[in-house]
Amino acid sequence: MTTDNRPVAELIAEAEAAPEPGNFDRRRVIHSMSDEFPVDVTVASLESSGYVYIYDTETAERSITSQDRLTQKLQQLRPNKARYFTTVKPGFVPQRGTLKCLLHPDDPNRRLYASWGFAECTKANLTTEFQVTRHVQVRHRMEWQTIEAERERAEREEERNFQRQLLASFSGQAPQTQASDTADTVDTAEDYTDCGCGEAIRSRYLAQHRKSKKHQRWEKRHGSQHG
Repeated sequence: MTTDNRPVAELIAEAEAAPEPGNFDRRRVIHSMSDEFPVDVTVASLESSGYVYIYDTETAERSITSQDRLTQKLQQLRPNKARYFTTVKPGFVPQRGTLKCLLHPDDPNRRLYASWGFAECTKANLTTEFQVTRHVQVRHRMEWQTIEAERERAEREEERNFQRQLLASFSGQAPQTQASDTADTVDTAEDYTDCGCGEAIRSRYLAQHRKSKKHQRWEKRHGSQHG
């Protein structure tokens, strides 16, 4: 973290100019010809107060703000009274991770997410799995809710299929399983793994099961060890 206690006026004077965000198109029509106003109106010019670079004093991440908001940004303080932002580039580089957003083009489930209409996200410098989860929850809220709902639906389907197989084994009948959107083979007993909570879960869904509320409640009662 960098500490910069210089006066705001001094930091403003040292601010580095940044490019205007967005694209300015002089050909863009903002009013089409009508009976009341029989001419097209296009953008002729665009004026702003200008933009400058600011840096997070804790992470060294660079962002852009307008000159109008610069004073406000420089006056924002953390709980320890240190500035959130400075116009002077910190003496350290931001920490970069290698974990990718779930919506990254390289994600193994990209084809599935594309079929759901999810746009791609190129974020690929997250440092922890928690950051990946929080990034998707905050930046892609609808997509996260859909992914979680589908995971829970698949988990419930797995549990129902297991119960059907269990009942069929007692009655001596062939098990009847519900068709899955993602599975193309019939489940066998070898596909299941006994979890410490007493449930038998298909192996490829064991990690998801251990994140379920049912399993989490068991862990709270019996500790975090799995059988």
